[in-house]
Amino acid sequence: MSTLRISGLASGMDVDSMVKEMMKAQRLPLDKLNQKKQILEWQRDDYRSMNTLLSTLKDLTFSMKLTSSYRARTVTSSDESKVTATASSAANQASYNISSVEKLASAATKVNGGSLSKSASDKIDANAGLYDQMAKFSSYADGTSTGFDWKQGSIEKESINVTTATDTVQLKQANLDSSLLSSSIIKVNGKDFQVVDSLTDPKTPGQVMVGQDGRLTFSEQLAPNSSVSVTYFTPDHTDTFTTSGETKDFQLTKSSIAQGSLSSVTVEKADGTKDTYNIVTDKSLLTSGSNNVYVDEKTGKLSFADNIEKDARVSATYKENFFTFGIQTFNDEGKAVNQTFAVNGATSLNTVINQINSSSVGVTAFYDTQTDRMTLTRSQTGNFNPAGNEIITAGAFLTSAARFDDTATESGGENAVFTVNGLRTERNSNTFAMNGVTFTLKQTFDTGTVSLAVGNNADDVVKTIKNFVDKYNETISKIKDKVSEERYRSYQPLSDEERQGMTDKQAELWDDKAKSGLIKGDSVLTSALTEMRQNLYATVTDSSISSNYNQLAKIGITTSANYLEGGKLVLDEAKLKKAIEDDPSSVEKLFTATSSVSSENGLMQRMYDTLTKSINRVKDKAGSSLLVNNQFVIGKELNDLNTRIDAFNKRLSQIEDRYYSQFTAMEQAIQRSNQQSTYLSQFFSS
Repeated sequence: MSTLRISGLASGMDVDSMVKEMMKAQRLPLDKLNQKKQILEWQRDDYRSMNTLLSTLKDLTFSMKLTSSYRARTVTSSDESKVTATASSAANQASYNISSVEKLASAATKVNGGSLSKSASDKIDANAGLYDQMAKFSSYADGTSTGFDWKQGSIEKESINVTTATDTVQLKQANLDSSLLSSSIIKVNGKDFQVVDSLTDPKTPGQVMVGQDGRLTFSEQLAPNSSVSVTYFTPDHTDTFTTSGETKDFQLTKSSIAQGSLSSVTVEKADGTKDTYNIVTDKSLLTSGSNNVYVDEKTGKLSFADNIEKDARVSATYKENFFTFGIQTFNDEGKAVNQTFAVNGATSLNTVINQINSSSVGVTAFYDTQTDRMTLTRSQTGNFNPAGNEIITAGAFLTSAARFDDTATESGGENAVFTVNGLRTERNSNTFAMNGVTFTLKQTFDTGTVSLAVGNNADDVVKTIKNFVDKYNETISKIKDKVSEERYRSYQPLSDEERQGMTDKQAELWDDKAKSGLIKGDSVLTSALTEMRQNLYATVTDSSISSNYNQLAKIGITTSANYLEGGKLVLDEAKLKKAIEDDPSSVEKLFTATSSVSSENGLMQRMYDTLTKSINRVKDKAGSSLLVNNQFVIGKELNDLNTRIDAFNKRLSQIEDRYYSQFTAMEQAIQRSNQQSTYLSQFFSS
C-alpha cells in the first residue's frame, strides 16, 4: 500500500531532497550488489568470447582430421590438346595412358523434315498465338486443323500439400475429361510420376492412376508434407466474379476461347435477381440497353454495354482451345523418361520452346527464323537407347505441325570410345570420372599416346597446414593476452549516478579498466593452452609413420624462441613442402592417425579431444546463449544476486515509505499547530 506523502507544505522543508539524501546511505549495499552482478556478467561474456575462439579452432581441427585435407592431387598430361584431367582427394597417385580416342561423345539432335510455314513470304510469327495462325503452317490442309489436333475443354492446374501419409489424393474438380486422363501431368516433390491406366501387383514405384472423378491413386505411399503438382483436363471451365464497384469489363482467366463454347453470361444482382446475357463476337452489336455481352475469343475479355452494379456475381462457363504433345528420352539406366505438355491456343511457338527447354525431359528445342525449321537436341551426350532414337516425339503438334515425323533425321547420340591402359571402353560423356580422376577427352586420335600422372599437390597441402598454424597462433595469442590482463581492483563498475557525472569518453575509459583482468589466470583456459602445446609437441608413435616425420619439428613446424609469445608455432614452408613430397603418407598420418592408444593418435585427434574438453569446461562455468542461468555456475550466482537485489529493493522501498510517513506525520502536526495558533490569534483579537 502506497504511503500518503505531504512534502513540506506546512514546514516549508524540501522533504523529497532530504529523503533522497537519507536513502543514499541505505542504497550503498545495493550498489555493491549491482557491481557484483555487472562483474559476473562481464566475466561470463569474456569466457564466452574465449569459447568462441576455441570453437572456431575446433571446427578447423575437425577438417584437419580428415585425410582429404592432405590429399590435394594434381594431374599432368603429356598432351593437353587431346586429354586433360583433374583429381579429387580420393584419387591415388597413379599413371594412366590413353592410347586412342576413336569417337567423342555427342548429343543426339533431331532435325525436322522441312519448313514450318506454308509460304516463305508469309512465315509464322514465333511470338504470336498458335491458334490464330494455324493456317500459316504447312501442315494445315484444305482448311482443316489436323496439324495441331486442337481440343476444346480446360487445362487445370492444382497444387496439393499432403498432410499425412497416403496413397490417394482428391482433386477439387470431380469431372475430368475421360479422353485425356492419361495426358495428365503429375509431379510429387518435383519428381515426375508416370500416369497409367491401372496399377500392377506388385506395384511399380513412380506410377499414378487418374480417375474421372478426380481421384489420384499412387503406386506408393506419399510421405507427410509431400507437395503434389497436377495438370489435368476438364470438359469446361467456369469463372465467377463478384464486382467491388460498377464496371462493364471483365477478364476471363483463360484466353483462346473455343468458338461458340461461351453461349451466355449470367449476372446475379445483389437483390438475388438474375439476368442472362447473350454472347456476340461483333462489338457493333453491343448497344446500351441490349441484353448482349461481347467476348474477345482471342484474349478472353468480356465487355458489357452498360455497367454491372456493385456486389453482383458474374458467371461464365466456356472452353479453351488447347493441344497436347509429348517427348520421350532415356536416362543413364536406359529407362524411358516421358514428358507431356499442355498448350493453350494463345501460346506462342517461342513459349512452347521455353516450356520444353525448362522441363525435366532433357531436350533443348530451337526454331531458326531464317530456315523456318526446328531442331530438338539432348542436353546430355551419349547413347542411352541403343535400340532406337534418343528423342521420340508424340502428338500432332510435333509430328505434324512442327514436322518431326518420319522425314525428320536424328544424328549424334554416340558414346565416347577410347582405350585406357590397354582397355577399350566407352562413356556417354567426354568428361567422366574414374578412380577419383576426372578425364576430359578433347579430340579423336589413334597415334601418340597421352600419359597422365596423378601426384600430390604439395603447395596446396602446405597452404592447408599453414592456415591451421595461423589460426592456432591467433587463438592462443588472444587467450594468453586475456588471461594475462592486469586487474584494476580500484576500478569497480559505475553506478548510474556515477556514470551521469562523467562524459561518455571518461565512462568508456573507466569501463575498460573495470573489465580488465576479470578472468586473469583462469585455470581452465591456462590448462587448455598447456594441453594444446603438449598435444602438438609430443611424438606420434604410430608404427606406420616414418621416424623421420613423427613430430612437428621434423616437418618444419617449431616453437617460437620468444617465450613471451606463449608457444606460437613457426613454419618453415620449404622444409614442410619437402616432407610432403618425400613421404606424403607419413605427413598425413602425423596429423590424422587414430588409435585407442593415446600416444598413437595423430596431432589433430589429440587437439580435437583437448578442445572439446576445454570448451565443455568453460561452458560449465559460463554457459552459452542457448543455456539458461541455472545450467552453469556463473548463471546460478547471477540468479542468487538477482534474488538478493529484488529483496533489497523491496526493503529500500519500505524504508523510503517509512521516512515519508515520518515526515508526513511531522507536517500534519505542524499543520495542526498552525491551525491552533490561528484560532487563538483570532479569538484574542476579537
